[in-house]
Amino acid sequence: MYRSLGAKYVTRMSDKPPASLHRDRVAALAAAVPEAGFGAALLDYIRDAAEIADFGVFYISDLNRPEPVLSIWSGRMSDYWFNRNARTIASFDSLRQDFSDRIGKAPPEGLVIDRWHPPKNDPRARIYARDRVIERVSVASRIGRGGLVSFYLRGVESGWLTDAELTRLKTVLPLAHELIGLRHRIVGGGALLPPARTPSDLRTNNLGRFAELTPREAEVCDHAARGLSVSGTALELGISDNSVRTLRKRAYRRLGVASTAQLTALVLNAPR
Repeated sequence: MYRSLGAKYVTRMSDKPPASLHRDRVAALAAAVPEAGFGAALLDYIRDAAEIADFGVFYISDLNRPEPVLSIWSGRMSDYWFNRNARTIASFDSLRQDFSDRIGKAPPEGLVIDRWHPPKNDPRARIYARDRVIERVSVASRIGRGGLVSFYLRGVESGWLTDAELTRLKTVLPLAHELIGLRHRIVGGGALLPPARTPSDLRTNNLGRFAELTPREAEVCDHAARGLSVSGTALELGISDNSVRTLRKRAYRRLGVASTAQLTALVLNAPR
């Protein structure tokens, strides 16, 4: 029987990470904060504590006028789950206020961890049932007049979180959320690249190696630079995963890069 629904835990972001954490891995994760692959790396780190299907982060700039903005996401279905449902979730006044309330409960320099599943009358219940999400764990913290709420979704196939899994999550989520906050301060919310600095724009302007890309290759690179996975790109473009992999491989070869991080660096350093 599930007895801990809705339980809240308050912790301090200044708490030291447990001694069992591998310093090298944490250092590598911190170094990846500004990179396009940070979301996937962070989710991989969290999954050492418990099986989490997806995670996403919403930013609110002003708690007095809560307008949640999707900031970063990753997971098996996150590339379309959070994008598809973010506007729906943020369209309800009650849900925007819920985000604001979660952030408001966080103490200065601290955060609140909350375990939750929507009741039947909640507008999110249909979304959770449709996409086979059984529950979520959220983490909220303040940033200036607003704050961040990160959500970690548990799939139906994994069942309810056990007490042991929840205990392990509580040891890693404070660090994970703090790194998310650091990323937000470095690169802001949403896409990593400014709107005018995409591979497609650079191709159109005949700049550097980007001029050698086909329109489709450039489009796939646009999605890669935004942090979308192969599956997420396939869903966005209406093509197969294998087609995305082929287009990425071909584009990366033309550009002389071997990873999304190198692609992003090439775009950011391209001549204007």
